[in-house]
Amino acid sequence: MNAIYPYSLDPVREREYGLPRFEVWESIKSTNDRARELAVEGAPRGSLVLGWEQTEGRGRHGNLWFSAAGEGVWMSLVLGANDVTTQLPLLVGISCAEVVEELTGVIVSIKWPNDLMIKGREVGGVLVEMGDGWVVAGIGINVRRSPSESLQAFSSRALTATSIAEHSDRISEIPGFAGLFAQRILARLDAGKGQGGVVDSFSARDMLRGLRVHTDELGIGIARGIDECGMLLLEREDGSIVEVRSGSVRSITSSEEEE
Repeated sequence: MNAIYPYSLDPVREREYGLPRFEVWESIKSTNDRARELAVEGAPRGSLVLGWEQTEGRGRHGNLWFSAAGEGVWMSLVLGANDVTTQLPLLVGISCAEVVEELTGVIVSIKWPNDLMIKGREVGGVLVEMGDGWVVAGIGINVRRSPSESLQAFSSRALTATSIAEHSDRISEIPGFAGLFAQRILARLDAGKGQGGVVDSFSARDMLRGLRVHTDELGIGIARGIDECGMLLLEREDGSIVEVRSGSVRSITSSEEEE
């Protein structure tokens, strides 16, 4: 068990958001680890773990990050084997972006593959993990303030972080955000809004499209959106289009190109 303090169950929000389980922890090492435990133990799809504080959370590539108490949404959602597609991280990010916009009026863009952005600054990230018999989607979003150190694990470079509160005074309570995120993710999955639906939704929020970028996997090119599998399309110098399947991506500044 990775808990520091005991958790409580929230039956009111379970009913409100149609979730089979809503765990709230005062402090926890990793919500993804706890969600994985629940999944392995047979917890139903849609079980949600929310931490007021997360002390050993992680982003992609196993980078550790600290989530300050009460400052953001630090949550993980148990999903099912049938939910697994290469588009799943993008679908989760799109779902969260939609909820933030509807609640606060703030436009959220997405930087492939998993960063949530507001006006070019990072507000959160998504981490989908899976193993033998389990799938969990972890979400970290700054709500009340923007501690830059807490988001660097989701990116290969230290972007200046932001928070929802910096852009809107229409701030919902943390459990409310978490419940609505879970509800929207499950609804999108249940409605089968994959393939073209994810591509279209991502294209409307694509922060990198048309920009010259550097990718860890295939080097430099121009970002041309994503394909139906959720892979980044990169246009090379010779005009060919290749798929970027993994790794970090960053836009290249004009000063870098001049060097």
